[in-house]
Amino acid sequence: MKKYIFFILLSVICFHTKAQSVTPQVNEQVELMSILSRMAGFPEYRMDIGGQYIKDMDNYFKDHTEHPAVLYMKELRKAYGISFDAVMSMAIHLNNQNNTLSLIEEDVPTLEKRWKEVDKEEFLSHLNKFYKDTKFKEFFNAHQSLYEKGIKSYQENVIRHFNQNWYSEFYGKEPQETFSVIIGFCNGGGNYGVNRQIKGQKKEVFAIVGYYVDERDTPMYNKEYLPTLIHEFNHSFINYLLDEKHYPDHTKELEPAATELFRSSQWAMSKQAYGNWKTMINESLVRAAVICYMLDMDYDLATIENELSEQIQRNFRWMPELVSLLRKYEKKQQKYITFENFYPNIMDFFQEYARRDKKQYKVLK
Repeated sequence: MKKYIFFILLSVICFHTKAQSVTPQVNEQVELMSILSRMAGFPEYRMDIGGQYIKDMDNYFKDHTEHPAVLYMKELRKAYGISFDAVMSMAIHLNNQNNTLSLIEEDVPTLEKRWKEVDKEEFLSHLNKFYKDTKFKEFFNAHQSLYEKGIKSYQENVIRHFNQNWYSEFYGKEPQETFSVIIGFCNGGGNYGVNRQIKGQKKEVFAIVGYYVDERDTPMYNKEYLPTLIHEFNHSFINYLLDEKHYPDHTKELEPAATELFRSSQWAMSKQAYGNWKTMINESLVRAAVICYMLDMDYDLATIENELSEQIQRNFRWMPELVSLLRKYEKKQQKYITFENFYPNIMDFFQEYARRDKKQYKVLK
């Protein structure tokens, strides 16, 4: 009987682990939106480090540079700031049925807010015309072997080292979402975290990772890409805590101090496409959590120091102290149970840091 019970438990554990595994994939809508953005001149989609794929792309679409969809995307960037992750957010909100693109039906709206004022019907009209006029499906199908090569490389060199169980252990809660990795083959060094909630389904969180190759067209994925993956999945455990609708007290208490910190860091934050204090706070916590992951997984000291140094250079100057705070949370996790319960301590931290920052600024002035 005991052996039987043990077998059931082992089967459940194995099934749970298998169900939570992350497999990289390619997505036609992601390629469509990134290529269209590239043609519209978006710099973040014109990094030109994808080797032969980029050459094939530019050659295939060269006769469509003045297509109405391309011109429309240029206008959307000027008028609404559609760029970076907003492009990828739209990509995963598109449904392709019988070669016709439409928006998915959602229980909760998750499309990036910059699309709010955009005429969606007009956008879809242009997009569908571009899809058909360029015979995009033919281009996508012709590159399946290249996509498979990139997916295999990412699986073997990145996913193999990824411990997804760390999230539930660190945050004290099981993920309520499903996680997926999509390789954006036109995205170069750009990496984006986006999500959606299709009607009647669990919320889905996507890490859309970039792609680049060496002179032999070999994908350059290695273990150094892992922090990017760790980073993107951290967002789903952190960002919701500054949702004004569900956590109004968090926003109210943190806003004055965080606004001051954002003002003093605005130039550096804007260079990274972080346009407000909430994004800055969330990014700070996500990046600190990445370092906690590295410490928990026994990364070598030099790698951890390099990661910490990079964040300081990005003007997350409070990173050493913030990491120390999260390490204290880990040590006292039996008391707090969840990261959410510890969040008031994080608010205290930023409020105190802002006071010291302001005081130091006055002295220097």
